[in-house]
Amino acid sequence: MESLGKKLRELRQVRGLTITDLAEAVNISKSLISQVERGEVVPSLTTLRKIAKGLNVSITEFFEDDEQAPPVSNENEVVVRKAKRKKLFIPGSNAKYELLTPNLQRKIEFLLIEVLPNNRQEEVVQLSHAGEECSLVLEGELTVMLGDKVFTLQEGDSISFDSGIPHSIENRTDKKTVVVTAITPPNF
Repeated sequence: MESLGKKLRELRQVRGLTITDLAEAVNISKSLISQVERGEVVPSLTTLRKIAKGLNVSITEFFEDDEQAPPVSNENEVVVRKAKRKKLFIPGSNAKYELLTPNLQRKIEFLLIEVLPNNRQEEVVQLSHAGEECSLVLEGELTVMLGDKVFTLQEGDSISFDSGIPHSIENRTDKKTVVVTAITPPNF
């Protein structure tokens, strides 16, 4: 919490903004910005996005460390063994997610996704979030809904897009689909 507040203060001051200037620009109370800077509260993701936009930075700026990365001290910090992949779940989803990065504390999230056959959504729920995504179909066929566009990807095809565009995936075939996806910043 304290480091987030410190980073916010640094970014605001570098731009020559007062707390009042920033508060007015993003329509957030001066009190809230001050509390965040002092490390007393953690803002919601929506509020943090507004602040980032007002400072003209990516939301990841608040979490990047200016210091040099520490040296690797053990294998678990950099290697993910197949048998030890973390499983991630989205309620109501017919897809299985495995984390290919050691954790969600990195600047990128790398996932192996297995989409079960006949995974067509009755009501398409599209997600959107800050960042970018890139996916590669390793096996099967994947239907990607990206805004009002629909793309069908075959084995070996890839797609890359701004994650702020509402998006969702389906497997409309009778065979499983396997996809590798990279998301930055991590969003799971």
